[in-house]
Amino acid sequence: MKVAIVRGKHLNQYEMQIFEPLVKDFDITAFGSLSPFHDTFSFPTVKLPSPMDLPEFPFKMPILNRLFIDAHYLYGLEQKIEGFDIAHSAETYYHYTQQALNAKKRGKVKKVVATVLENIPFNNEGIWGRASFKKRAREELDHIIALTERTKNALLLEGADEKKITVISHGIDTKRFFPNPKKNFHTKDIMLLFCGRLEKYKGVYEVIFAVKRLLADKSLRNYGFHVTIIGDGSEKNNMQEMETRLGIAKHITHKNVAYKDMPKAYQNADIYLGPSKAGAYWIEQYNTTLLEAQATGLPIVTTYSGGIPENVGNAALLVPPNDSFAIYEAIKQFALHPNLRETYAKKARERAEHVHDVSIIANKIKGVYNSLL
Repeated sequence: MKVAIVRGKHLNQYEMQIFEPLVKDFDITAFGSLSPFHDTFSFPTVKLPSPMDLPEFPFKMPILNRLFIDAHYLYGLEQKIEGFDIAHSAETYYHYTQQALNAKKRGKVKKVVATVLENIPFNNEGIWGRASFKKRAREELDHIIALTERTKNALLLEGADEKKITVISHGIDTKRFFPNPKKNFHTKDIMLLFCGRLEKYKGVYEVIFAVKRLLADKSLRNYGFHVTIIGDGSEKNNMQEMETRLGIAKHITHKNVAYKDMPKAYQNADIYLGPSKAGAYWIEQYNTTLLEAQATGLPIVTTYSGGIPENVGNAALLVPPNDSFAIYEAIKQFALHPNLRETYAKKARERAEHVHDVSIIANKIKGVYNSLL
């Protein structure tokens, strides 16, 4: 069975790891833009031009999305996927989902599946044509893989047929991300870790404020705290200015790390922080970094936001979003109680192995594919 995984600019290793176990069962080809996030997998990649490849310029996405309805368009996709049994797209409003449906209508592909992450009902409909894109996709897709139950409920509210929705989460390669065998849960020099986009909705300022509270807490004067922040984004300069203003810059390290080196970055940490919060048009869909932290056996402090509770289950301390004090309190509990740290580390690793491992997720996707043909 020939399967085309269509992801355009967003083609990446984080998601593709769940498809790599399927190469023994299916003939898989990934389709990306000319400049995807990643392009090297255990299956071939075809790159096609896309408006998403244009250099950054002011108001790039609002302009492109209004010109194309959605800028995730891949020139020549319909011809390139001819002869495939399944085209596996993403999101109901992405333009390449419409292209895959066009190919199916012309008899070029047999079935079209889409993975949907969007978990806010009727979101992304403000641009003319988007609502029609979504409606058509809900009606014509042969199957929809919803990332979470929250995503499924959003699809149902929009009018999708429940019979063709299967909830399948992202997964993690637990052989690649694994615990540090020399981890000392009784250390008082505690390394905190945050990975992700440096944007307000990721809770980056809550991290900074929580660290300030930890360092000012007299009951923790015998503890050392340092936070490593891995990632980039529009708030980086403002964050660094705030760190200096608070007098905690020496306790915070900003860096970028290649994905191949990320397992070691997690192994060097003691506690992982995932403090996402909702924005007007976005709420956390899943957060892959939480999967990586679980697989590495890290105690996790995260928030009740979007799909996060479905991601971590009982393997993390969950606090309200937008609350730096609650994050500080949770970190303090882990610091003062090393046995609690160790307990949650074990919970995290067990959940990664038994719920999120790529072999488990790949097998669920295989079941969807086999049910269609």
